[in-house]
Amino acid sequence: MKRVTLKEIGKQLNLSPGTISKALNDSHEISAETKKMILDYTERINYIPNFSAKSLKTGRSNTLAIIVPFISSSFFFYFYEDISLILAQTNYKLILLQTFNDEKREKEALELCIQSNVEGIIISPVKNDSSLSLLLYIMDQICPVIIFDRINHQLETFKIGIQNNKVIYQATEEMIKNSRNNIILLLCKDIGGNISRIKGFKDALFNHSIPFVEENIIEISYASPKDDIDEELEKKISKLLDGPSPPDALLSSTDTLSLKVLHILNKLKVKIPEDMNLIGFSNTPFANSLNPSLTTISQPTRLMAEKSVELLLQMLKKRSKKNIFEFETYFLECSIEHRKSTSSL
Repeated sequence: MKRVTLKEIGKQLNLSPGTISKALNDSHEISAETKKMILDYTERINYIPNFSAKSLKTGRSNTLAIIVPFISSSFFFYFYEDISLILAQTNYKLILLQTFNDEKREKEALELCIQSNVEGIIISPVKNDSSLSLLLYIMDQICPVIIFDRINHQLETFKIGIQNNKVIYQATEEMIKNSRNNIILLLCKDIGGNISRIKGFKDALFNHSIPFVEENIIEISYASPKDDIDEELEKKISKLLDGPSPPDALLSSTDTLSLKVLHILNKLKVKIPEDMNLIGFSNTPFANSLNPSLTTISQPTRLMAEKSVELLLQMLKKRSKKNIFEFETYFLECSIEHRKSTSSL
């Protein structure tokens, strides 16, 4: 189907393409009566504006990009949804790109942003140094970049996330107060916040005089929440359960692992919370419907989205003035939602 041009619309309405363009952009130069006639006509013919052509002409695309590891994660999905709802109140459009936690895909996503003439990027990077040279180039020559969630990345910009060590410390301490002292920390391998999470875990054990056991940190590698990691996860948990001192609590640091481990523990006939307390790191809306309902650490996705957009729009307003910002990292508070997977002995 051939795209209808402004020139063709003008010919039908006996108006210039410039008048059509101004009316579609709600210019004060065009009368209300003419605007209505043009809008009625374009709606009748299902006219779709050519944003690429407009971008080439004006140098502005009014498009922002959000780059996430995977949209099938409930945290990243709700963050994207919140960003979409916020931007719906502005003139900006949003494109979504996934890296599947792969550095090559991340580089390709960033290159696509350059080719698409996006005006701003909000990204959760793959690793602490992934695509650093390209991101530096984008920040200097193309558009502002905001980093969220994985805030240990080396790029100097505004970053919005949580204090991983603090929230893991709090969750570990809650289990200790429930008389649990042999706790597993379950991590996704090669995630930027792991060093901070391990520190919070170790600090909580140390401050309660509980020896740290290296084997109690389990790292699972996956490129997508849909990857089949159940067999590896079950094998590692079974090995600890069959040992001389079986664990009595498990703290999972990603929503993907949180949901999978509950299934595996049920399969292994581990009673929750009697035999094992379980805290997940999850924003899934189904946590209350699981059996048993899952105690979770919930990240403030809405606040994170609002702060990301606020800072990005600030940078866009001052795009012509380089080095004007004193970049900061914003730490937002998490909450622990208590449910039936944790209880006192």
